[in-house]
Amino acid sequence: MHSGVALGQDAVLLDEITVTATKQEERAVDALAGVSVLPGSELQLRQPQRIGTALGLAPGVATQENPNDPATAVSIRGLQDFGRVAVTVDGARQNFQRSGHNANGAFFLDPAFVRVIDVTRGPVANIYGSGAIGGVVSFETVRPDDILRDGENVALELGGSGVFGRQGGGSGSAIGAMRPTEAFGALVGLSFRQLGSYRDGGGATIRDSGQEVRSAIGKVEFTPADGHELSLSGQYQRFDFANGQGTTREPRRDNEVTTSNLVAKYSFSQPGNPWLDLRASAYVTSTETQQRLVAGVPARIGERRHFKIRTTGFDLHNTTRFDVGPAQVALTYGADLFEDRVNTFDPSGSGSSSTPSGRRSVGGGFVQGHATFGMFDVIGAVRYDRYSLSGGATRSSGERFSPKISLGFRPVDGIQFYSTYAEGYRAPSITETLVSGLHPAPAAFTFLPNPNLRPEVGKTMEAGVNLSFDDLFVAGDRLRGKFSVYRNDVADYIESVYRDPGAPCGSPVPFACADATFTYRNVSQARLTGIEGELSYDARRWFASLSGSYVRGDNRSLGQPLQSVYPGKIALGAGLRFFDEKLTLGSRLTFTAAQTRLPASAASLASEAYTLVDVYASYEFNEDARAFVTLENVGDVRYRRFRDGDNSPGFVAKVGFSTRFGK
Repeated sequence: MHSGVALGQDAVLLDEITVTATKQEERAVDALAGVSVLPGSELQLRQPQRIGTALGLAPGVATQENPNDPATAVSIRGLQDFGRVAVTVDGARQNFQRSGHNANGAFFLDPAFVRVIDVTRGPVANIYGSGAIGGVVSFETVRPDDILRDGENVALELGGSGVFGRQGGGSGSAIGAMRPTEAFGALVGLSFRQLGSYRDGGGATIRDSGQEVRSAIGKVEFTPADGHELSLSGQYQRFDFANGQGTTREPRRDNEVTTSNLVAKYSFSQPGNPWLDLRASAYVTSTETQQRLVAGVPARIGERRHFKIRTTGFDLHNTTRFDVGPAQVALTYGADLFEDRVNTFDPSGSGSSSTPSGRRSVGGGFVQGHATFGMFDVIGAVRYDRYSLSGGATRSSGERFSPKISLGFRPVDGIQFYSTYAEGYRAPSITETLVSGLHPAPAAFTFLPNPNLRPEVGKTMEAGVNLSFDDLFVAGDRLRGKFSVYRNDVADYIESVYRDPGAPCGSPVPFACADATFTYRNVSQARLTGIEGELSYDARRWFASLSGSYVRGDNRSLGQPLQSVYPGKIALGAGLRFFDEKLTLGSRLTFTAAQTRLPASAASLASEAYTLVDVYASYEFNEDARAFVTLENVGDVRYRRFRDGDNSPGFVAKVGFSTRFGK
């Protein structure tokens, strides 16, 4: 297992290292923020059909997915879409967005090569980059040393799984790595996944819920001199699927989505040099959807259109460490920049209207000081952001300084209290600013651009407690926990506004839609309040976990709920280990509440409560070979997640293996 972490923990591991909260390496359980880390071994155990299944393990995190589209949109603490949650792969921004009856901001990612997922909730991560007023989800892919063991020059890891029950299919992957010298390492990996359409818990087939995925990864790492490290990586993915009813109102299209991720990283640090701990990266990422119309409008059969976004960017920061009296200080400072270029081609449709072409540059710099003295921690930071946006004859820009301060207090070993105030800044997206034209018939209302949109500003107050105990009840056990409460006030929150002053659009009145308009405006002061936590205990022979979250969101300008807030959830996990911990048996029980607290205009989105039971087992034949069985939705429950396009799968069984060879 390339993550190097034991299977079967059934919890987000809090001893993993996080960097997103402060750009300094620290244990997730010690971070003065809502941070969760999920190792790649959990992905290998669960073999999720979608990456969102894994993200949902973290409290305060939800995902929106349509069965007929493999893209995933992430919500953190009730904030979603248009970059409110920053998603990165090896540090490269994933900013794809295509408007329609779906989430406005999603990403495509094959879980096969993910080594760790780092989640930071809230704008406390403002130094990580602009826009993330909801939080950051950072994916890191596998490295050569994850495949190689000490003393090996070459190694090969193979994995595969079969899917049965309400969905059929399979997946497989191969990763080869080499390190001919201490200064040079490399890997290459291939993966495939093929899934048929699934049935829900009631036995109904969900049309177009299958997918085909092919992906590849390559990476080289070079250490030219002591303290210097250079890496180059590239990842390619292709997703093939079809969707649409095949009617004139909703044509049917074949879809081919390709993504590429190219990243170069450089770092320099030496134990004897406290002034330099330098990290630099540059990247180019691209996501393109090619669509071909196959049914619905006979005169347009075979017509093609495409949506493409290309993001280029860099990140540069350094940490200087020194003492001031009894305090140890880490001063981190740096700058980052990314540019989105959107290109839409739809010669006879509305794609260019709802997802306009354009260019947006977003960047800034920051300074952060982290002082530790005795039982106290103090973090103070300020970030400067600036953006510019253009498309056609429209231009807009803006800038702002955003502060952050965190205070930590550790009265006794193992317990740490913290409080934080942090601000985040999100520039309007290209679509929010430039959307224009006509919605396709029969609802031919007008899209209106708004170059006067003001950026959103999130202001969060958070208080929490971190728990970390070893050898608490028996030798070798450990207890880890994080609990927090928060309030995030978002000024100038951007929402879509639909106006239809005359006869309702769609009524049997000539030109009923002619006076209807759709645009984005700063319409509200949004407030999101919530509580979240996770607790895990591991006594080696047995383990247990508890996690949960609840969010309440309000549009304070209109006195009504926000429609972007997902329902509360609680998850209980437990398991046993046998035969010198080679055999692991575990289960997970997830309770998800109903979501009926919605504005009247979104009442149709209401979802019902449901409870899911998952069971899993894994057996380690030796340190290089494992097998697993995972049973999802054992009760074959028929349910639909909030904001998803259709029902989720019923009972699904997965059987798989992983083996490794090295010399």
